[in-house]
Amino acid sequence: MTDILLLTTSAAWRKLDQLSTDALQGDEQGQNKVWFHTINYLSVAPYSTADYRHHLAEVANKDIMAACNLSFYRVSLHLAYKHIINKEYQKAQEECDQAIAYLQEGLNRLGITTELNQNDLNSRARCFVNSLASQAELQEARKKNKIASHLFFVLGMHRSGTSALTGMLAQAGFAIPSDLMPATNANPKGYWESVNIMRLNEDFLAGMESHWTSSLSLPAGWSQSISGREWRTSLINIISESFRGAQLPTIKDPRFCTLILGLEPWLESRLIETSFFIPIRHPLEVCNSLWQAEGIELNRALRLWIKSILTTEETTRGYPRKFINFEDLIQNPINVLETCLELIKNTDNLEITNRKADSQNMVKNEAISNATTFIEKSLRRQRAEISKKDIMELENIFSVRLIDLAETVYLAIIANLTDDKAISKALDEIRPNMSVTSW
Repeated sequence: MTDILLLTTSAAWRKLDQLSTDALQGDEQGQNKVWFHTINYLSVAPYSTADYRHHLAEVANKDIMAACNLSFYRVSLHLAYKHIINKEYQKAQEECDQAIAYLQEGLNRLGITTELNQNDLNSRARCFVNSLASQAELQEARKKNKIASHLFFVLGMHRSGTSALTGMLAQAGFAIPSDLMPATNANPKGYWESVNIMRLNEDFLAGMESHWTSSLSLPAGWSQSISGREWRTSLINIISESFRGAQLPTIKDPRFCTLILGLEPWLESRLIETSFFIPIRHPLEVCNSLWQAEGIELNRALRLWIKSILTTEETTRGYPRKFINFEDLIQNPINVLETCLELIKNTDNLEITNRKADSQNMVKNEAISNATTFIEKSLRRQRAEISKKDIMELENIFSVRLIDLAETVYLAIIANLTDDKAISKALDEIRPNMSVTSW
């Protein structure tokens, strides 16, 4: 069973809300009614104006002491949030400690067990504070219109067509940062990403003794650490400065394939909408391009590609997203653009809905002509072939396994491009066959 306490102390309000919906749909007999109301009560963020009292009343009908514990949890949570707004993080952590104790007791009385051990529980308050602090900063930025209500991320491995896609979206009317990275020989039509965001992400990875060329996992708990919170603070400041509240802001940096997990407090806040465009290109084409642009050898490039795709897919599950075949982007950019626009049409955010017509007209008026002129087939310089330098490496069975694994992942996504849930299911079936030694 999903650990309710873990989700709550991660400030995962969106996931809790979805969990309560799933519980209701899967409980035709009404046996888990109390569980449904408990999760609904817990899914309300401390900054929300939603009325949650009727959920607590339903819990009280089952166990009055459990309802009292959950009520005490709510009081401590609100006090912690007030301390966070005042930057009193130590006081906030003390209140979060108390809130977690009340929460655990209430859940236990209702028979909702936690999978966290005592050591985990001792560290949850700090994680809770850091996640809540990032949501408080996001709330403040939204109040002052420093950041748009809907952020668009282009997520994809280096050399996978992220620059081409973002450039096309920019030509179509999506907002781009004011501090654009200049074009180079590797990307003569530009990168279409913020220099300051790239530098921030690069420095943050370096602080964790990592780099975008590393396929090793980041330290456990990094996203809810103090450094993770400070990274999000800097990021929101850069986004505010680079986009100045513009609608349809499009954020692109391949490093987010590794770092997107760190934005979960934002994604889970329900303060903004987030949508993801995920270009996917044949892994051998990417590997050849990485060799040409960065001098990265085959095995290392394959590990990077696999890690990038799997991390991106898993982290963005449940959020509006579109996987985009690089081949389609090159051959039929207009169709790809229409696919991207579907994410705007399908949003549930009322503010975006009210602006939808204007945004779509702005995009479509310019898009059709600009898309075909911006995307050039010459952008595709690599093919899905093994270059001569790698022929000798293929005598190593490890290289063969990596290629087979990467192509299996690639084909699983390409075969299910129009069915997002099928992509997740296909990759879940692949993951158990992967071991640390296999890639």
